Amino acid sequence: MAQKQSVDLLVANGDLFTADKGRPHFRPGAIAVDDGTILAVGAEAEILSRFAAGRTIDAQGGIVHPGFIDTHLHATSMLLHGLPMDIAGRTENTVNYARIKIETDDDMTAAFTAAAAVVLLRRGYTLFMEAGTVFETDAFADALTRCGMRGLVSVPYGWDDMSLRRDQAPGTINDTLSVRAPADAKRVMDGLHKELRRNRNRNALVHGYVCLNGEGSASDDLIRGAVALARDHGVVFGQHQAFLPRWTRAQHEKYGESGVARLHRLGALGPATLLAHMNVLSADDADMIRATKTGVAWCPNNALDRGVFPAHRCYHPSFYKAGLNVSLAIDTTLTYPLGSAGIAALLLAAAAGEHLAAADPFHMQTSVAATNIGLGGTLGSLSAGKRADIVVRAVHDVAHTSLDEVGGVLGTSSAMIPVDTVAIDGRIVMQGGRLTTLDQGDILATAVHQRDRLLRRLAG
Repeated sequence: MAQKQSVDLLVANGDLFTADKGRPHFRPGAIAVDDGTILAVGAEAEILSRFAAGRTIDAQGGIVHPGFIDTHLHATSMLLHGLPMDIAGRTENTVNYARIKIETDDDMTAAFTAAAAVVLLRRGYTLFMEAGTVFETDAFADALTRCGMRGLVSVPYGWDDMSLRRDQAPGTINDTLSVRAPADAKRVMDGLHKELRRNRNRNALVHGYVCLNGEGSASDDLIRGAVALARDHGVVFGQHQAFLPRWTRAQHEKYGESGVARLHRLGALGPATLLAHMNVLSADDADMIRATKTGVAWCPNNALDRGVFPAHRCYHPSFYKAGLNVSLAIDTTLTYPLGSAGIAALLLAAAAGEHLAAADPFHMQTSVAATNIGLGGTLGSLSAGKRADIVVRAVHDVAHTSLDEVGGVLGTSSAMIPVDTVAIDGRIVMQGGRLTTLDQGDILATAVHQRDRLLRRLAG
């Protein structure tokens, strides 16, 4: 009998959904991991005949899949779910959207980020892209690293022109924000260079990317400079775009062309660009996105909540069917619970007359999401050679099992199936639904304390 190869970790007895369309499913399946990398994935009998490990995780027939990736999430809203406000104005408590993001400090951001990591890991996410609104980026990166989770971070509020935002969304602007994140191209470019220095350590869990705030808030020169910087460093360029009708109209009035056409003219479109929202597009805009194969981060909950459709066509399903990279994101947990973007996407697509397969949201949050953030070669599927970001779901009742073989259950019901174990880079960071890296109770208590501090500050 041939000697078995020794590896660090084996995941066995799993209902494997790989997100690799060439080898999509194994039941029972197993994964061999060594030095943080997946060495082999396949039928359990084959993998166990070839490998032996110091540690084996028995998935007990539970669903196993690559870690989900959220491609547009504002981290500091994580503990403020249900806080009543309108981004266009104020609540009865005079708390607006700008203030909850700019009144933070290192302790708040560290606490909120650690709490966000727990919430995300418990729902099967192993990486999220912070959407360019965290000021204390070092505290953010340190907290995620201590939890053992991946993240992407960029300069906060990348802009050098706040005029449209003041006109169209005064609830997102105030004097403190103008001081803390002045509309200054040098401030933005210096901040981008700082965040990209994180990428010198290829093994770091938190990397930098290039992000502008978008929606007409950057000059032509800043857009060109940011795009060039992203291309030079091999990272994605991202920003908000085409979120609401009035924002889209205002950009057209100011620049004499749509926001998408302006980005195209400036050379900003392409497969290394990720535009969040993209709710309000003309047919010409859609053609430009298709022709350039620009990535889209779809936040369907927002689109449904704000009634953008059916008045404006929802292009996201047709983009996806045409082979474009359309990933899913929750945007903000002020209103929308994590894990609900998949079912929202299916509902919105059906309402738009563009049926998506039940498994499509699974791929939009794994392999497609990884490609959209420039990490498709290393993350996004359970494939040999990729980093070992693995989620094992618990089996608590019959509803947590599946006869599916394409990932439809993960596209429609993932938020309802509890997570037992999560490995990131082959390291077990969650087991039994609880962090192994830090005390989960302490994280919650600290986060609630810091939330109360923030609310007191907002009330002052």
